[in-house]
Amino acid sequence: MAQTSVAPDWPKVPTGPFHWQLQGDIELAGDIRVVGSDLFETSADQVRQWRDARVFPICYINVGAVEDWRDDRDRFPSDVIGNAYWGWPGENWLDIRRFERFADVMRDRLDLCREKGFLAVEPDNIDAYEADDSSKETGFDLTRADQLRYITWLIDQAHARGLAIGQKNASELVPELVEKMDFALLESAYRLGFMGEFTPYHGLGKPVFAVEYLEEIENGTDPQSLCPVARKLGFQGVIAHLDLDRAPENCP
Repeated sequence: MAQTSVAPDWPKVPTGPFHWQLQGDIELAGDIRVVGSDLFETSADQVRQWRDARVFPICYINVGAVEDWRDDRDRFPSDVIGNAYWGWPGENWLDIRRFERFADVMRDRLDLCREKGFLAVEPDNIDAYEADDSSKETGFDLTRADQLRYITWLIDQAHARGLAIGQKNASELVPELVEKMDFALLESAYRLGFMGEFTPYHGLGKPVFAVEYLEEIENGTDPQSLCPVARKLGFQGVIAHLDLDRAPENCP
């Protein structure tokens, strides 16, 4: 007897258009179908309004660094807080080798994401091990295996709560994660040349949101040059400001 596939217990993420904004007042255009916003800055009432309008809400959670302005910052043990995250004042890397030491914090954040009515999670800084291969070390000598063990735990925790979860950057991990994660969110992949690594997501019918920042585009380069490349790959191209404090522009 042929086996029938079983649908997952978390929702399918639409392909876009995508409004990604982590600070400031959020006003959605009428064609937006997916919105990404900060877990702590977004109220349950706002999420309810989005869902009533048939917009799919994704909550942003920083899972790889502690932010000194968050209300739960004091719950992270001092011995798992590492070097400053270069370029982002107030953030310090977390020792994900020992994520069990702060697992309760992440569980509570995922619980809050679900309780507010979000349908998916955007886990930020899941590529910390790459920093240790550069001049911007975390202070913990993290490895690819450390990263995958932590991400796998996060996937299980999100799915157990009925939440979809996405891969953010970390292109080298696509082979291990594409079957487990539900969408992908890329930053500067067009400029840095790693968009192609995420085509397996599209091949499995999972959306890919490819974001380029206006502040990083070289002088004389048309930001819209992203759009035909994203369209050819089946991705939703998005042009945004680096501070993510205003509405982005979606490629047609």
